[in-house]
Amino acid sequence: MLNKKKSVFNAFSKENLVLPGNTDFLDKLEKALFFSEFIFESIVNHPEIFMDLISSGDLESPCPAGYYADQLTQQIARVSETSEMKKILLKTRMREMVRIAWQDLTGTADLNETLKDLSSLAEACVDKALRFLYGKLCLIQKPPLDPYGKQQEIIVLGMGKLGARELNFSSDIDLIFACPDNTLCKHSEQTITSEEFFTKLCRSFLRVFDTAMDNSALFRVDTRLRPFGTSGPLVMSCSEMENYYQYQGREWERYALIKARPIAGDTARGKALIKALNPFIYRRYFDYGTFDAFRDMKKRITFQARDKRLKNNIKLGKGGIREIEFFCQIFQLVRGGVEPEFQEQNLLKILALLADRACIDPSTKTELRNAYIFLRKAENRLQAHADCQTHDLPQTHEHRLSLALSMGFNTWDEFLITLNLHRERVHTHFNHLLEAENEDQNQNIDEIKYLWAHINDPQAGETRPALAGFKDSGQVISLLKRIEAHTNTKKLTTDGKKRLDKLIPLLVKKAGKTKTPETVLSRFADLIINIERRTCYISLLLENPRAVDTLAVLAEKSHWIISFLASHPALLDELVNPDALYEPPGRDALVKELDLRMRHIPDDDFEFQLEELCLFKQINILRVAAADISRNYPLMKVSDQLTCIAETILNKIIEISWHQTAAKYGSPLGNKAYKASTCGFAAIAYGKLGGIELGYNSDLDLVFIHTGDKGMTEGGSRAVEKKRFYSLLGQRIINTLTIHTPAGTLYQPDMRLRPSGQAGVIVSQVDAFAEYTENQAWTWEHQAIIRARPVAGDEYLKKRFQQIRKKALIADREPESLKQDVVNMRERLRKEHKYARNTFDVKQGSGGVVDIEFLVQFLVLKHSHDHPSLVQWTDNVRLLDTLAAEGLLSQKDSAVLKTAYLELRMFLHRLSFQEHEQEAWENESAEIRKKVTFIYEQISCSCSCS
Repeated sequence: MLNKKKSVFNAFSKENLVLPGNTDFLDKLEKALFFSEFIFESIVNHPEIFMDLISSGDLESPCPAGYYADQLTQQIARVSETSEMKKILLKTRMREMVRIAWQDLTGTADLNETLKDLSSLAEACVDKALRFLYGKLCLIQKPPLDPYGKQQEIIVLGMGKLGARELNFSSDIDLIFACPDNTLCKHSEQTITSEEFFTKLCRSFLRVFDTAMDNSALFRVDTRLRPFGTSGPLVMSCSEMENYYQYQGREWERYALIKARPIAGDTARGKALIKALNPFIYRRYFDYGTFDAFRDMKKRITFQARDKRLKNNIKLGKGGIREIEFFCQIFQLVRGGVEPEFQEQNLLKILALLADRACIDPSTKTELRNAYIFLRKAENRLQAHADCQTHDLPQTHEHRLSLALSMGFNTWDEFLITLNLHRERVHTHFNHLLEAENEDQNQNIDEIKYLWAHINDPQAGETRPALAGFKDSGQVISLLKRIEAHTNTKKLTTDGKKRLDKLIPLLVKKAGKTKTPETVLSRFADLIINIERRTCYISLLLENPRAVDTLAVLAEKSHWIISFLASHPALLDELVNPDALYEPPGRDALVKELDLRMRHIPDDDFEFQLEELCLFKQINILRVAAADISRNYPLMKVSDQLTCIAETILNKIIEISWHQTAAKYGSPLGNKAYKASTCGFAAIAYGKLGGIELGYNSDLDLVFIHTGDKGMTEGGSRAVEKKRFYSLLGQRIINTLTIHTPAGTLYQPDMRLRPSGQAGVIVSQVDAFAEYTENQAWTWEHQAIIRARPVAGDEYLKKRFQQIRKKALIADREPESLKQDVVNMRERLRKEHKYARNTFDVKQGSGGVVDIEFLVQFLVLKHSHDHPSLVQWTDNVRLLDTLAAEGLLSQKDSAVLKTAYLELRMFLHRLSFQEHEQEAWENESAEIRKKVTFIYEQISCSCSCS
């Protein structure tokens, strides 16, 4: 160590340079020299560069964004020869690698800063070298032009660690070259294609970066990840590349493209290329169907890691960096198409996301995160020792001690203990990844396999084996034959049939363990027939035994929920984590979840936004339904949850619709950005949404109002009057709610309660709305406004609506005229409504839901003038409580009506699940319906409701 320090001081002395003498600097210098031969040799051979780092303050300063690109641009602009340009790159690389190594080894920078700086340095060198060589080539070769006459540029995709901004100290840089679509360009009398032009450019670039040319170290470039590998063209046009990945791309290429990022040349066109390849990388569904291919990849990784030569390799060996990368990227490929936030290149962020989404438990995240940081630090310090690409642990005593000390350990043995602990943990988690379920051979699984394989063999059918849990094996055979004979099954590919052959015995066995095995298996059959053509969902069930367990629980409880899953098979992924499935999130959590889902979707990708909203709705309705049928959720809590889901979605739709409308017509807010609370627009909920009584299949009764300021919109391609803007906005919201997507439809809006009904404007100006409500509205419209409340939009309009509603409700009314209006409307509804004879109509029948609602509405309109507390609530249960508290209804009658109302709603609720016997319920509820009818007739006096 003393000799190294002496050599450094001698080198500085020869150049008449003086090193700082402060203790802190000298301590760091001693560390750096001991930990890194590269730093030592660089300082001794080029003391002036090290002195420049010190005097400029760069040695210990963070590197600002764009710094390397700016520095290289300025320096390269002063030279004209390729050799001179390469010298600048070499000098810059050495200077900055010394700075990066110094900061890493002395603890000035953390791992993230180190990896980011290394990536930025390589990225800048690639880009500036290509731009210089492009200019040189254009002097002798006319460049290709796009259709608008603009010169085309090369597109360079950084792959692997460079693409993810996680480059290590002495890594290869993996690159793929592309160019815009093929055009012709002139070269003297010869015509060549743009691919040929850019191939010339890239070959010149590779010669500059080829260290074998003059034994100088720049960056080793690896282009083997390109389409067709080493046998493919060095440069391929974007359209040809898209075509290759669409028709010939393999699973490992999806894996490789996760980290692809445009790093040089035409980065805008590079981003467009990545976007075009995104459907290949990330499927628009949970991609469990590729697990077999991933298992093959895992086997190859495991086989290679067993090689004795890799025993000490911290990247490729057992428990190494590659196993952590594989662990994370498998989840990305499976989930990234449905959950865009998984389209992330930073590994540590992916680990955090996996834990947040309950894909892994927190302890797994912590162990893998700590191991990754430790291994990447060790990797960097191994390579910074001599600027050599190695992942093998050192063999000499001095180098081992240097590595151990650089990692914060006093001895090599201490370092090795910690390293091995991390590697063991990583390998354990890696081994559990894609682990197939061990089949229980003791419960007829072999018999079921045989039965399914020979389902059409008469002799096999005649034997009818006794299947565990089933009373009648003949019914099992019948259900299996139904699956086998279905056209969806007949159309399965060979791989799809193999997956189904694995799943059917597991489902039969699982059904046999339930209390109603024949019923459960029948519902399983309905599900399989509906989803089997999309074999990724068959794979999902095969890969997740917990999902099958949860599916069996739900199938035993409800046919409706199985039908819901069959209609929306993407929801099967929710069964993997039953803890979250049975605990529907509250309002704040819903808003946060939706924001997270929408955050990574481009603003201009309306189709994707709409699909994500549909999926969000379906997932959360599934959660409510699962909790409802399995945890005996109270009816009012179910309605609260369904109402929260609808309101959350409606708020997001208004935001999206606003941006779309403003993009075309400008904004009524001037240059102000959209803000929901001051946007001059509000959505008012009526009916079940307003009364917080939403059901699983409820429409949304809505009325839209706006402030209607005079003037024109600003900022769009075509200005319109502000009131016209709000009308267009309302129409877009309605359209968005009803558009059918591959993921389904959101809601059916009902706008008939707006002023003047279907003849009225879509969005009412608030003053006109107030005037209509006060002076023109019919009694039935005042009945409807009892259940109305603002649910989205401008805070001023929300308050104004509440004032309008209160004024309308507390108006002094003539009791007899009011009673007659309400009774007449009730009778009209009863006559207009058609229902089956000899059965009780739960809503319109005597003693039914509407009787209670009309009764409450009559009392509220009659008494609100003298009892304004009745204006506070919009739901019938609390209105009944308030009527009793104000002495307007006896406590006994209030209790009867409230109990009846909840029972009637519960029956309607169960009808939506198709789980209730009408006749049995009618007999059970006859007495309470008589009580409702009696109270209704008593209060309505002369009204005959029978």
